[in-house]
Amino acid sequence: MTSESNRTGALGVNYVEKVVLKWGWGYQRIDQENDDGFDGIIYVRSKKVDPKKPDDKRKQSWEGTGGLIHVQIKTGEGYISSKNRQEIRLNLDNLPAKRVLWKKSVLPCILIFVYEDEKGDEYSYWADVKSDETYVSQTSSLIKVPLKNRFFVSPECKGPLRKLARISQGYGPKPVIDLSKYDSLNGILEPKLPGGLNLPLKSKAAQFYKNWKRNGACNPYFGVVLINRTGWSHITRKDRPMARIESSFALLPYASRIINDISSWRMLTPVRKYNNRQDKHITCVDFVGLTAKVVMRNRGTTEVMVVLKREAKFKDGDFSTEPETRLWFYTVYEPGRGK
Repeated sequence: MTSESNRTGALGVNYVEKVVLKWGWGYQRIDQENDDGFDGIIYVRSKKVDPKKPDDKRKQSWEGTGGLIHVQIKTGEGYISSKNRQEIRLNLDNLPAKRVLWKKSVLPCILIFVYEDEKGDEYSYWADVKSDETYVSQTSSLIKVPLKNRFFVSPECKGPLRKLARISQGYGPKPVIDLSKYDSLNGILEPKLPGGLNLPLKSKAAQFYKNWKRNGACNPYFGVVLINRTGWSHITRKDRPMARIESSFALLPYASRIINDISSWRMLTPVRKYNNRQDKHITCVDFVGLTAKVVMRNRGTTEVMVVLKREAKFKDGDFSTEPETRLWFYTVYEPGRGK
């Protein structure tokens, strides 16, 4: 014999598993005696295809990205306290205690709410339970689930969770560049923007970028990295907030040190293939990230991410040949402050 709440809970878990598998991701249930506030773990995966036969499903596979998400599942209309066009509010027992457990996790954590309407149609949404904005107050039993956070088989629903899962990759140890003690470029470029207080920030950044372009950049893993208009144009694009442009300007000297010193990297985007170009070559483009903790002379330690644009060109579309690969400096930012 099983209770109605157990039956309803099992329906919710089955729904979540179905959605995750449709996405090509993985879901691992956590036994009740080990749950500690979680029902399972989502494994974020990316699709791999044979570039010679991209439509051959026998040659397709799903590779782990390293992204993980802890999951708590709640099922049934009985949890609903109120609902409007923006959100559903759920009433959960012992929410402050559960919040403490969720905060302790080193992984991103979400609550997935699953329910059926009167017609039997299933709906599901999720909330980031590590975010303070999810809670009505510190002591309240109410949690806010935004209706924009749909959890459904449609591929567009994967994007926000894929982005959230990247946080789990940020807990690993980062290489350290201590610029308070040494200059990793040995005086080739100044470890700070040139010029005094009277020179505008953009002018100082432009002068540094010009010198950086003239001296060039070489990464221990990738080799030559192009410093040209690609990165400058992206950093200064019109739709980018001025505060972020200024932040990237100030980080340019640290970007030059990270490219010079850091060999560990990770993919930031899936590979995009372009095969309709006039040169008849097939070009694959993606973006990779180099991350380090930089010890600065005047403001302590901060995490800095450098993004490189990578292009692999297969001449005449021949995948059996070694591609021509080029990399460009694309942007630099502090992950905690946005791009």
